Amino acid sequence: MMNKSRIDRLKKAAGYQRQAIRALLPEGMDGHLDVIEREIKAMAAELLAGAFTECRETAAKVMTPGGEAQTGSDRTADGTETKVKKVTIE
Repeated sequence: MMNKSRIDRLKKAAGYQRQAIRALLPEGMDGHLDVIEREIKAMAAELLAGAFTECRETAAKVMTPGGEAQTGSDRTADGTETKVKKVTIE
């Protein structure tokens, strides 16, 4: 795990990058960049929330109420069907 001083330096460097990009663009672009940053943050949050929800739903479909793994089928690259069984590793 990274120590606190390294994380602080990375955050400071990211702030400098942000300032450098803003310095290269015309002054009227500040408002536009703020909107773009908010939209990108919202999109990333949506993406993570969707991935988490999908993962949770998939896990719920795989496991039965008793905690036993369900069996199912899967298709190989050539289209043939194979039988698979989900196992729980403890």
